Amino acid sequence: MHYQRILVVTEAGVDTQATFAAIRRFAPSATQVMVIVQQPARQFAWLAPAAPPDLSDAAHRTLDELRDGADQTAATVDVALASELTADALADAVATSAIDLVVVASLPLRSLSVIVELRKRSSVPVLCIRSTPASLDPESGTRMLCVGLSARGRLAVGQFLRDHAGPLDLAVLLSAEPLSSEDLLRLREVSGIAPDVDLIGSGPPLRQLLDPQFREGVDLVVLPRFPPIVSLGAKSGPPMLILPPLRHSGREGERTIDVPDLIDDGVLIRARLEYAVGVGHRTPIADQEVAFVRAAEIVARATSHRGEAELPSGVGSSLGVFRTYGIEPVDPLASVEGRVAVLRGDSRTLILFDAELEKDELSLIRRVPWADAVGVRVRSMRSCASLRAKLRAAGLPPHVIDAGAVLGEGEALDVPALADAVRLARAAARMRADGFPVAAVVYRGPHKPATQGFAAVRPEELAALEAASTAPQGRASLAERLNITTGSESIDGNRIEVELDNPKARAWLLSAINTSRQRVHFQVYMALDDDVGHSVEAALAAAAARGVTVRVLVDSLHGLHGSFGTHNPILERLSSRPGVELRVGKPITGLPCLEDLKQRDHRKLVVTDGQLALLGGRNLSHEYYAGFQEVPLAPDMTWRMVPWLDAGARVAGPAVAALERSFLQAWTDAGGEPFDIHTPGAVGATTARVVVHCGLRDAYTIEAYLALIETARSHIYAVNGFPLLLEIQNALLRAIRRGVRVRTLFGNLTPMHRDGPFKGPWSAARTTATSFVHSRMDALVAAGGECYEFVVRHRPEWDAAVGDVRPHVHAKTMSADGRVCAVGSANLDITAGYWESELLLVVEDEAITRAVEARFDELIGGSARVDRNDPEWRRRAEQRQWMRYWPGTMSA
Repeated sequence: MHYQRILVVTEAGVDTQATFAAIRRFAPSATQVMVIVQQPARQFAWLAPAAPPDLSDAAHRTLDELRDGADQTAATVDVALASELTADALADAVATSAIDLVVVASLPLRSLSVIVELRKRSSVPVLCIRSTPASLDPESGTRMLCVGLSARGRLAVGQFLRDHAGPLDLAVLLSAEPLSSEDLLRLREVSGIAPDVDLIGSGPPLRQLLDPQFREGVDLVVLPRFPPIVSLGAKSGPPMLILPPLRHSGREGERTIDVPDLIDDGVLIRARLEYAVGVGHRTPIADQEVAFVRAAEIVARATSHRGEAELPSGVGSSLGVFRTYGIEPVDPLASVEGRVAVLRGDSRTLILFDAELEKDELSLIRRVPWADAVGVRVRSMRSCASLRAKLRAAGLPPHVIDAGAVLGEGEALDVPALADAVRLARAAARMRADGFPVAAVVYRGPHKPATQGFAAVRPEELAALEAASTAPQGRASLAERLNITTGSESIDGNRIEVELDNPKARAWLLSAINTSRQRVHFQVYMALDDDVGHSVEAALAAAAARGVTVRVLVDSLHGLHGSFGTHNPILERLSSRPGVELRVGKPITGLPCLEDLKQRDHRKLVVTDGQLALLGGRNLSHEYYAGFQEVPLAPDMTWRMVPWLDAGARVAGPAVAALERSFLQAWTDAGGEPFDIHTPGAVGATTARVVVHCGLRDAYTIEAYLALIETARSHIYAVNGFPLLLEIQNALLRAIRRGVRVRTLFGNLTPMHRDGPFKGPWSAARTTATSFVHSRMDALVAAGGECYEFVVRHRPEWDAAVGDVRPHVHAKTMSADGRVCAVGSANLDITAGYWESELLLVVEDEAITRAVEARFDELIGGSARVDRNDPEWRRRAEQRQWMRYWPGTMSA
């Protein structure tokens, strides 16, 4: 050990041979020793440089013996007598002489309390000598029993070992809880302990510390805090070194933080920092700077946003973390508030499991010999610290990563618990795409999640799982990543057109049906018996009359046919037509559960003759297909007569087969007979992906949208009229922070004219829902995003009293950097993301994307940008701030 300036406090008449032997043993490089002898019989001057002349012969002999003993320990020796020990006087001596170690030799209990107070004031280590050390040779190495009952105590021990342990020393760590080898490796790397110090974890009961047999062969006991004074007063046992209290830059009364283990994907590390104590969902720490420590040095700093922070790749395999509060710490290690492991893709085969599994289920995971197990906190209801303790108790490595941190979800307050298995699989897919050898996930809940390249099993199915090591090598390319995370593949050779024009979409639809020769597959979410419905009904009936096989598929609940005894007139008429077969998806006939109501099929698709496909956001009714120039709007019209902004695509080529397979799956799920699908030949040069999302089984459309956002370098357009999923909002905010121009276009679920909303059924509820939509844009506005409320300027064919109209935006489109765009049925909200089944076409074509973005610019040009400096917007944003916590199950 490297102590140099030593203060010895002892009592007259005590044999100090063991004390000086301990100093020579544990502080061989000491340069100064000051000895204070308590002599209660007479009054002497404090810290006298030499003995006063009236000292007795016995006192002279005592001082001479002390000097002789101290001379063998250091070059400079001072000996003084004192009639009374006080904390003030000792603290003054420590400060004046720059003492770095206080040695206590057999003091009475009344004096030991003074030493306890001294340590609090002076932050100096205290060595208590009870007997001569077991080993006197400083070259033989010190056998240390280190006591670290708490994480903070273990940190203090780590700091001591870093500063004072040598290559020949051996440390045994005694903890109140069982520690794994991973825990101890983490402590060593964060503290910077020399690698040849053998740090061994053991977990005997604390009472064994006082057991002489347990302490046999121990040269030194190291404690992070004073034990009971009675134990210090014991006359036997190895010396005890009480470490100084850790001083850190934290604020008094600040709440403890909790940090999951980190994933290094080779590009960056995303950390999530929360308060450890909370009711239910963890609360992210306030935005502030945090520092990360390895080998007792700060290796990275980051500023947190809503509890998330990003730091560079390659900073170590274990890190300490603390909040800096703008203060530069003297010793970063002393400021560490938590320690985390950093997982990399070069590990052994991995099995990720839901950390909330029960004890008996965890025991099944422990029996898998061919993979390492990593716990995933899927829902942040419990602290990572408590989950690590649970895993240690089960004999598993205490690795706990957070699904939300891996996915970059942010708070994700809107995600339903029924989606937990999907989120676990999503985190595994992300890690696999980053090169982590994930072979399986072990999930909870009623629904098995979809996976690509790895298995999803329940705990009892693990034994039958064969050893796997088929993970991709290294970080996947963008195309490979999309294959893994969206369950789709790139399809070349297509001809694709994208539109945001209702009359054009209507013309495409009627033309496709009217020119069909073999079969028409028609799927919508809802259908109304109105002018547009009648025209499409007539076209389908005519196709069937000329021998075309017509299959019509509608969601039963929202199609108002077959659920709760409802009958839709247009669907009844179609089903009665010769050659037309109607199926409705998932009819509800009894008392519904939440899944019955929310897990619907929201896809809209038309495929004719296996050669042409139309897809997008349009259902079968007036507002989806009528043009603004076709309707003579008046203020007394109902809101359903006001056209909406929607989008769609027309596809020819091999991608049509992938789209038709989506219809086939939904058709057979609804009880329809299967049919053959043939892949068309190449007809163009456009590459596309068909992303099919199955509710509560995957989140493929979310991943497709996120891929566009996260790879954008210049700009992003997002056109959507439903409340942003908080995860997508979080991704857009990250894009803004990295300098990407984010432009969004949204509308009003109850269309507005000059004097207020158009009337009609559910108009009040739709107006409230509009506030919800706008509330999810507020964070983007505040961050500097370009957010526009869709406006159609007054047209000559409208009533003059209408003025400008602010319609509903029903389109679900996104584009990035003029290189890729997406269009389909999938909104950017929680319902589309997790609950309902959706369809999305991702078009990888610069010419098409640039044309789509030009159309976006045209629409935005006539719309109203939300100004973040507008006092009225600020007032409304403040009023609807609570809507961030709106339950996801109540999203439209």
